[in-house]
Amino acid sequence: MCSIIGSFSKSKIAELANLNAYRGQHSYSISYYNLYRAEMTSVTRGLGELPIDQINIPEDQYCIVHQQAPTTNLKNNTIHPAQIGNKLLWHNGIIKENSIKKMQNDLFCSHNWDTYLILRQMADLDTPEDIDGTFACLYYDGGGLVVFRNEISPLFIDEDFNISSTKTDGFTSIEPNKMFVFEPLGKELSLIKEFNTVENPYYFGS
Repeated sequence: MCSIIGSFSKSKIAELANLNAYRGQHSYSISYYNLYRAEMTSVTRGLGELPIDQINIPEDQYCIVHQQAPTTNLKNNTIHPAQIGNKLLWHNGIIKENSIKKMQNDLFCSHNWDTYLILRQMADLDTPEDIDGTFACLYYDGGGLVVFRNEISPLFIDEDFNISSTKTDGFTSIEPNKMFVFEPLGKELSLIKEFNTVENPYYFGS
């Protein structure tokens, strides 16, 4: 299990990191994104508990933190975000084994890390379509920051653009099956694409 949190505020990052700590503290990453230039400026990965005292968010930048309890045996080689060139993906969830094998075949890739495979698909196809399992993601494509989730994996946001994998006061669920890009002005998300959840075991029809 993992968590994704984000904020312009160090104090809010500390609050949300504590709230989400139960989701895993084996490893972490701290990333800074310049919302106005639409570019990632820094990514730091490490093992162990998140070092809050090392977070110093530059002016006009957004801080993304990933805290992780890996579900793979490659525990020290799967610290988020996964990266291909300048493309990055932070992921919370578990992809089903049959879907991993399908992506490996379709992408001609032998990698076993589900987050890396999602990133490969996003880099090639620009969509999470037909990925079976649970996922809530932030995706940086080299020119913008995109957030999306399917119907099964949680991700929440508040009016100040703070995001969290665990719901707390003032946060609402990000709409599933839709990809939103972070707009540089006005603190809003703009819809860019839609996709389908392959299978939702919690949906039994109307």
